[in-house]
Amino acid sequence: MVKVNRRKKDLYWHNIAHQCLEYGFKPAQVTKVLKEVFPQTSVTGRHIGAYKRRLKQEGIFTDDMDGNMDKPTLRDMKRKVAELVTEQDKFIYNCSIGSHKRSLKCFEYKLTAETDDEIEKIDTWLTTIK
Repeated sequence: MVKVNRRKKDLYWHNIAHQCLEYGFKPAQVTKVLKEVFPQTSVTGRHIGAYKRRLKQEGIFTDDMDGNMDKPTLRDMKRKVAELVTEQDKFIYNCSIGSHKRSLKCFEYKLTAETDDEIEKIDTWLTTIK
């Protein structure tokens, strides 16, 4: 059996999630922290849980690390993570949010364009019947 070498993605929220998980926050709490910094993110608790499993599989994160440090409050963590966001993270986040908006706008245009074309076809057909 041939083992495939896969490259793991590092997304704009991974660094923040990693820090929060090291402090012992649960995935749902980490999501709240992420929403504070990246308000339009589509990251959910399931994404955070999957990321935590990935860290465990890679040996970066172990169960004994979970909550070893003095756990700050959720409010303190929200303030603290603002310092962890880099310019590159902001850029990637803005690109992902912008691409979602553009794709929706294109989809909206396609729907209206198709609707207009069908109405014109029907109008043409009705005039030829008369």
